[in-house]
Amino acid sequence: MTELIIDVHSHPLLSDSLTALTSGDATPHISSSMVPPWSVAEHLETMDQYGIGTCILSMTGLADILNGASGRATARRLNEQLATLIADHPGRFGAFAVVPVDDADATNEEMAYALDVLKLDGVSASPHRGGVYLGEPVYDAWFEEMHRRAVTLFVHPAMPPYFDPFESRLNVSVLEFMFETSRMVTGLVLSGRKARFDGVKIIAPHGGGTIPYLANRIALASQMPWAYRDGAGLGVPDVVAGLASFYYDVTASTSAAQLEALRLLVPAERLLMGFDYPMMPSMTISPAIAGLEAYCGFDDEAKAKIRRSNALELFPRFG
Repeated sequence: MTELIIDVHSHPLLSDSLTALTSGDATPHISSSMVPPWSVAEHLETMDQYGIGTCILSMTGLADILNGASGRATARRLNEQLATLIADHPGRFGAFAVVPVDDADATNEEMAYALDVLKLDGVSASPHRGGVYLGEPVYDAWFEEMHRRAVTLFVHPAMPPYFDPFESRLNVSVLEFMFETSRMVTGLVLSGRKARFDGVKIIAPHGGGTIPYLANRIALASQMPWAYRDGAGLGVPDVVAGLASFYYDVTASTSAAQLEALRLLVPAERLLMGFDYPMMPSMTISPAIAGLEAYCGFDDEAKAKIRRSNALELFPRFG
């Protein structure tokens, strides 16, 4: 019998997070019409239907919204709600903590509470805050602490700083999310911070965006003096190794072409299962599983690692 899947890319649509995303002083990132219906009961039913034993939950798009004292209070409230959800359904849910990143001390304080007191499973983040992307010096104090703790960091793409969701006909998730992940991964590698803070286990979702396809171009172009300002001066092999040092979830990325590109960049041990439920409807889960099973580039052992064992290396309590 196939072991139950661990899904590392799953979203609880808690009312407090939706309120933060659709109202407040900041320009709304989404409208309520973009949000699918969700409940804990429906989530569990979907998991049971498709053989998913555990979902690691994350709330996204909050980086620019969690500001000051009110932002810290919102993060604390959301993390406590996640902890309650986990306690109510032992073994079925884990969670990445929400942290405010407008202040390094506040970030590390909330991370400590979420990990040490609430016992959450890692931390979530957006690729940028206000257009300043991970890989910039402003985040060093936070990354130093995550490195010390060997934190698992889930970086879900968010709205690019130039994108207006109410003007574009094309939803931001179709292309822009892929580019946002690619910017984050590339910046962390070329700045040298991925290697410097190598204790942080970073998950890049959606198959790494465009990274598997562009890895060689990024490595070659990085050798040009104009390619990346204040870069670490890495050679081509170091850049490729840096790109391969992330974990990649295969959300919406289990076609043969996508899996082949991932396989040629990273070992199977770096791949994780994800379904993006409920932002991706439940009807997409079965085809995603079938895509992995049909791909001939991984043997049965590798597929079992992707479905479950690799996630257990990051989240051993679910073993």
